[in-house]
Amino acid sequence: MRRIFTIILSILLPMMAICQQSDKYMRSSLYSILLSHPEQKMDKEITSAFMKLKTPDKFNNHDLSVKYITTTKAKGDDLEQMISSFLYVNQVPKRMISKWFNRDENGAFDIDLLKERGLYGTSWQDNQISKFTIRGKAELADAGEQLIGNTFLVVNNVRYIDKEKNAQIAKIILSAIASFIPGVGGAVGDLIKNVVDLASQIANLIAGFTVKITTYLYQIEWNDEVANTFYNQYYADKKHITPEMKATFESDTTLFRIKYIGRFTSTSSKTVARGIQEPSDVFRKVLARAIDRNIVDLQRKYDVFKVKVPVLAVKGDRLTAPIGMKEGITATSKYEVLERVLSKDGKTQYQQVGVVRPIKDLIWDNRYMSVEEEADGAELGYTTFEKVSETKEFYAGMLLREASFSGSVVDESEDD
Repeated sequence: MRRIFTIILSILLPMMAICQQSDKYMRSSLYSILLSHPEQKMDKEITSAFMKLKTPDKFNNHDLSVKYITTTKAKGDDLEQMISSFLYVNQVPKRMISKWFNRDENGAFDIDLLKERGLYGTSWQDNQISKFTIRGKAELADAGEQLIGNTFLVVNNVRYIDKEKNAQIAKIILSAIASFIPGVGGAVGDLIKNVVDLASQIANLIAGFTVKITTYLYQIEWNDEVANTFYNQYYADKKHITPEMKATFESDTTLFRIKYIGRFTSTSSKTVARGIQEPSDVFRKVLARAIDRNIVDLQRKYDVFKVKVPVLAVKGDRLTAPIGMKEGITATSKYEVLERVLSKDGKTQYQQVGVVRPIKDLIWDNRYMSVEEEADGAELGYTTFEKVSETKEFYAGMLLREASFSGSVVDESEDD
């Protein structure tokens, strides 16, 4: 055990000593899966669009090789049970842990990914911690809780809502408009006809492509028991791995678990045609915005899933942060300003030092394809906030977290 702590601490601790003004932070990690319904209309288009979506900016990409699973016609609780069964049978929690430690075909582990993502750590007040002290081990446990413990899985059940009747009406209207253009012929007429045909096709898709999405949220269970067992029995690098250790790890079906947090259901909002150049853009735009909306609502409902973002700059009573409408910001939003501190036992805590709210005309529209549709605020690159209250002067590198309170906030530990 001492050897494992020595190896990991000797690499992790120096990298955690980052200056207080750093705007880097520890992101949560996210694995996203789609439930595919082959019997459903538009399923092929939905699956294709989903496969091209990127992980939301505020998460580390923790995707595994399986990005979608084919489902039966199960609904509600039966569907939730089907998902749980899939996760257990395919040992998804173990695979997610294996990704954290870069397990290779021989069963050997390393901490390269932990080092890479650990570079997002912020403001460690005491950077002279010996790797052999109790405090040093507390730091390692803390890093594990923040990095591995904040690993989430979202399973998106997407169902197409058929609005073909409305789509046909849109097509008729466009065709009627074209018929009223007088004196058009030849190459110009063909061009207009092609444009109208394309517009009709896109209008058909826009009017007809609406989806209902239920997003199921899960979180990896990483605690002292799991960590100690893993480091003592399974962790070995390429020089120390044995066939017996490899086989024992692979046969363990009980240590690594994932817990169900909750779910949220929404229907995609009306799609704006501006910026859409081809039919496939419609699917990606609708899916991306609907999934982003569900993630935002899950974060509002479950504090453990809330994202913290760094303050980029502070000037007077204003500050800026790389967050916007994709994360659910509106003119009525409020955000806690958090300072990261260490408790006496070496655990990370986030202490509220103030509250800010976005300035209405300076909210960044960072939703999918907002630039293409020339949306107001799409060019900003960040949202500007104004101070509501403070107990300590703000500085770049502090963190923002959406508030779910009325009045003051009690200090919240990362491992709550």
